[in-house]
Order: sequence, then structure tokens, then C-alpha cells
Amino acid sequence: MHTLFTFLTFLKSRLFLLLLWAGLSATGVHAQQYTIAAQAGLFTPIDYGRFVSARLGFFTGLSFDYRFPGKLSFGSHYQFGTFSYAPNQGGQTGLPENSSVQVHLIYWTLQRHFSLGGDWNLAVGTGPGFFLARYPDERDGQTGLPVFSRDFSIPLLLNLSKPLGNFGTVGVKSGLFFTPFYAIGGFHFGPEIRFRF
Repeated sequence: MHTLFTFLTFLKSRLFLLLLWAGLSATGVHAQQYTIAAQAGLFTPIDYGRFVSARLGFFTGLSFDYRFPGKLSFGSHYQFGTFSYAPNQGGQTGLPENSSVQVHLIYWTLQRHFSLGGDWNLAVGTGPGFFLARYPDERDGQTGLPVFSRDFSIPLLLNLSKPLGNFGTVGVKSGLFFTPFYAIGGFHFGPEIRFRF
């Protein structure tokens, strides 16, 4: 029995290495199709209804995309955004007049690329994602811990870009997020630089 177990372990490790090698070989052929991008810019509240007197904040982000042959690409994205608002006192004392909200967004998109002429490109995309928002100045009434919220979100993205030599693109990234309970927000707008691999 020990010999059979050792053989199966050996077979699994060889199969894993074979699949890993095949995957790397297949992606190596299309190495120019991978891109990594960095963005920064303005960020609005994630729910316009809840944060009535909110102020603009900022966001930073990273995107990893794979461009399929043709006009489609698949992307995975991470963004960190922050904005400020006047918290509802709701019986709590000692809350500041202005409070900051920290938002982490992770989402995946399928994007369609359109050529606009003059080397300009427009990418429109959407897909599933989720966010985690932390309200450090608001406390849970029972535990005393900072309040946070999380939810499923659907991004709608627009990227306008122009080639930057042979190694990447430079442009503008913008987008908006929708959540299941019809909350709209998280509009972001800012410059983006993208590098090809």
C-alpha cells in the first residue's frame, strides 16, 4: 500500500509539473498580451444616498489584463479609495465633524476595445466584484469596534488610452460601481499608465 501511495504522489507531482510547463509555454507565446497598469485620481462615495454631505477623495489602483486575439480582454483589478463625510451622530457622542471612509475594491472585468482613430483606443468593461468599506470613526454599539460594510458590486469601466512607444499605453481610467440594492457610487477618474509584457 505504501508503494502505491508513493507512486500516486510521484504521478501527481509529475502531472502538476507537466501542466505548469504547458501553461507557461502557452502563455509565453503570447507574452506581449499581458499588461499591468497603475492608476490614481479622484474618488466619490460608494453610495450617494448614504453619504449626502460627502467630499471627494482619492484612489490608487493596480490592474492586470490579458488581451485576447481580437478586441476582448480580461482584467483583474484592485483599488483603494478614500473619501470624507459628516457622520450621523445617531446617539453617539464624540464623533468628529468630518470622518474618513476607506474602501477596498476587488473586481474582474471583460472589456471590449474600440479603435477611435489617431492611435486612440477606448475600452468598455464590466464584471463581478466586491468592496469592503471601513468607517474608523463610527463604532458598533455593542462591540465598540469600528463599523464596516461589504457587498457585491458591479463595475462599469471606461478607459481611454494612447500608445506610449512599444512598451505600453498612457490614458485615463474612469468608472462607476453598482451594488445589488441599487446603490450607485464609487465614481473614479484619473490618469493611468500601462506596461506590456
